[in-house]
Amino acid sequence: MYHQQQPADPNAGAIAVTTRYHWMTFIIGLFQPFVAINGHRVQAGWGRTVIPMPAGQHHVHVHVPYLLPPRIGPADSMVPVYPGQVVEVEYRVPVIAWLGGTIGPPPQRHRGMVAGVALMTVPIALLLCVLGLLGVVNVVDRDTDRPAAAPPVSTTDPATVPPSTAAEPSAVPSSAASPAAPAAGKPTLRPTPARTLVGPSYSTRDRTYTMAIPGVPFAFRVPSTWGCLKGKIDVPGATAWVCVDEGDPFDASAPEPDRGKRMQFMLRPCPGTCDNADVVTLSRDWFDDGAKAKFVDDRTAYVETARNADGRYTLDMSHFITVADGSKWQVAVGVHSQPESKSLVQKLVNDMLTQAG
Repeated sequence: MYHQQQPADPNAGAIAVTTRYHWMTFIIGLFQPFVAINGHRVQAGWGRTVIPMPAGQHHVHVHVPYLLPPRIGPADSMVPVYPGQVVEVEYRVPVIAWLGGTIGPPPQRHRGMVAGVALMTVPIALLLCVLGLLGVVNVVDRDTDRPAAAPPVSTTDPATVPPSTAAEPSAVPSSAASPAAPAAGKPTLRPTPARTLVGPSYSTRDRTYTMAIPGVPFAFRVPSTWGCLKGKIDVPGATAWVCVDEGDPFDASAPEPDRGKRMQFMLRPCPGTCDNADVVTLSRDWFDDGAKAKFVDDRTAYVETARNADGRYTLDMSHFITVADGSKWQVAVGVHSQPESKSLVQKLVNDMLTQAG
């Protein structure tokens, strides 16, 4: 969810684009980023630039003109702008030139960090090895001119030497060799039958990644190229996250990330006794105004839209759980995609429902 602030003129909206590069790619700072909104270039440099925009959905594109390749880190995002609000968007240049950049609600991360660190570390390690080898050769060469030292002579009476106190080999294997136990409190996938709200659930053929996010009392699965970042939401007591396709940073031939699919979810405590009235009230807060929710049980409701005003398929769920300490929480999930690829985001929601319990 994009973080929004109030601009000086309450009748105008704006997009604040912040562009950043990593210190490992400091040479990129010599080139100005190319920022275009709805296909029209805007004047922007490194750092934060505020561009007044009318309300509506706007396409933001950023890349860095370079020598070879001619464009570094292309990235695109659809940004909703509302009257009287400034929407914060952050773009980060990848560490590896042929990867795409990242763009979206701040904070973003630089793609290719692991590969970039490896590319820097390996040459340094090789250089240190060469310098160390030269030092050893130099010491050996200097020592060959010296007479060999006589072996040391013990002056201790053998009879006074105490018996060895070294422990006998034990038949019990050392505990240091045993695998470490999982970190306490870290959520793992629950071995439970899949629950289905609408559409399909994950199968063994799906390539997924298990998310175990600090602060989320359950693990869940996303497609293998997806990542989740903490977001912001204007709901008292709630904590939100956004999950999107980040692509494969280690495969230059991999397709560009699919920005047309997205999941956002939030956790917030259910007040009081969390009775039916509380469940209905909190669920209405999550769903769009006027939406007709379907309750599948006393803890779970959803709203499904085959095609909204933007031409997207949307699915929103409000689900209530009880965690280990007895407290009750709302798990609210929202996804969107193109209608023809809705099965992927349906699997996301079904897995959240299954694993939340």
